[in-house]
Amino acid sequence: MISIDKRLLAVVLVVVGGLAIFVGRFILDDNEEPLPKFPLSQEGQQRSQSDPKASGSSDLDTGSTDSTVPDGPQTRFAGQVIDVTTGLPVPEATVALRNYKGSIPLGHSRTRSGGYFNVEVPEINQASVTVRAEGYAPARWLWDSESSISGGSNTNNPSEELLLAIAPESVIWVSVEAPPSDLPADILVESRLLEARTSNEMGATVPVPPVSMSERAQRLGGLIAGRHSVSIRSGSKVLARREIEIGEGEERDLVFRLGPSIRVSGLVLRNEIAVEGGTVQTWCRETQASATIPVDFNGQFEALLPSPGLWRFIWTSSLGNGEGTTLEQNLQTDSEVVLSLNTGRIDGRVVGPRGESVVGLQGSLFGPRPFSFTTDEDGRFLLEDVPYGTYKWVFLQLPERVFAQSKNFEVSGDQYEEFQFSGATELNVTVLRAESEYLQPELTTVPVYLLDESGSLSPLKRTDQPEQFLWPRNGGVGVVYQRGWTPYFFSTGPSDFPLPIKATLQPAGEVTVTLVGYDGEVLSNHPFEIIPLSAPEIPNSWANRKTGPRGSSRVTLSPGQYEVRSNLDSGPAAKSIFITPKESIQLRLP
Repeated sequence: MISIDKRLLAVVLVVVGGLAIFVGRFILDDNEEPLPKFPLSQEGQQRSQSDPKASGSSDLDTGSTDSTVPDGPQTRFAGQVIDVTTGLPVPEATVALRNYKGSIPLGHSRTRSGGYFNVEVPEINQASVTVRAEGYAPARWLWDSESSISGGSNTNNPSEELLLAIAPESVIWVSVEAPPSDLPADILVESRLLEARTSNEMGATVPVPPVSMSERAQRLGGLIAGRHSVSIRSGSKVLARREIEIGEGEERDLVFRLGPSIRVSGLVLRNEIAVEGGTVQTWCRETQASATIPVDFNGQFEALLPSPGLWRFIWTSSLGNGEGTTLEQNLQTDSEVVLSLNTGRIDGRVVGPRGESVVGLQGSLFGPRPFSFTTDEDGRFLLEDVPYGTYKWVFLQLPERVFAQSKNFEVSGDQYEEFQFSGATELNVTVLRAESEYLQPELTTVPVYLLDESGSLSPLKRTDQPEQFLWPRNGGVGVVYQRGWTPYFFSTGPSDFPLPIKATLQPAGEVTVTLVGYDGEVLSNHPFEIIPLSAPEIPNSWANRKTGPRGSSRVTLSPGQYEVRSNLDSGPAAKSIFITPKESIQLRLP
């Protein structure tokens, strides 16, 4: 066994320690540089010069959380964050700067007690500025060196002194009521802003990420006031969707009711033969639930629907040729559905005003599925697998001195269709426009349309002269029309010579008519009539209208008094309206 004298060991340790101190002090310390300090604002720099102890607390003075000083030229951002409702400063708010696309972080700062912030970033010409604070909805602005802050906001402050206003957050508490067997375990809640109700000073909204439904009532915060679309989904399936209006700083409850689930077995047929593949999109009118389901190569598909209701099934071909079909059915229990697609063949021909063949003309048919064709030496073309439905003839290039009337036809099998161009004359259209009856009208250029019996507008083709349009030789009803201005109606009989049209337009008004049924649902594609009481006369094709797919229709009218009538499922309804220039009104019947 080896023994070491303790006194000798102590002497050795002292010598080794002395050598280490000597090497570290006189050899390694010569090239050592100090660590970078936090950036200081001008205010912090002045304090650090007067009080050396303050230099170590510059981050607290400026609110900056940057750990390094940017290399090279810098851009300084400073300003204040305030509450848009009270105008008071917002302390402890985070101001984050990124590049213009928002993909690269540049720097950030935290506001002090007065809502002020100061941050320096590498020199830039454009940036996005995002502000977040507890209890407030986050907002984002876009900044560039040429203009000031933009993106939902507008400020006259210089770029280096920004005034950023944020609003108190609105909150939606979302809950789901469903039988335990119909409640998926992986529900996500998400919100999408449809229409904001914030002040002009607010920045652009920051999307709120989806939230997992971990509680019975899930909090969805960080929202701004306005109309939101809130949905719950499981994976790629949307289980339900609702629209909700919420005020600034308001909290509201939103309850989704699901179940009982419905199991659907489906089959897709084309001309009574099963299709090979594709997808079926499901959509429920009541709950707005939707999903995409693959179709097997034998035309079959299976779907588990989250709740009863009026369901729509939309099949789309896997070939990407626009082929598809739709079925809408009210389902309350497990069911079998069959989507049928019937197609026909069109043997078509295009002829001129005297019945002559039009050779090499390119045209299209717009309908359930678009088709394009080119006529051969006999003016003919052949289209296969055309789904049943209504189609419209469309020609982008026309032969010389002809007019293409708007024309539709129904496809219900194998059939022959012929389109004949009309002979054309010219309209020499002069349009004057005046903001009021007290101002001198000014010459302008406005589109001119042919108005058919259904109210459809067919734009007239201009000739080489900007004020000259091609017009059917056999005459018709036309309108000089541009939204916001009084429509000028005219009619002509048959003519082989140019016809002069002089129109004077003044500011018009608009009415949006919405028709509501007995059960409170809007009525789509439902007819109504507009009758002038103390206003200029309008042609029947302009007065007799239909609501659109969402149950509304917007009509431009000359100032005056009108009556709107419609026969609803609850009975006849009528209401008088008064149209004033440059104003838009909403009318709901009944």
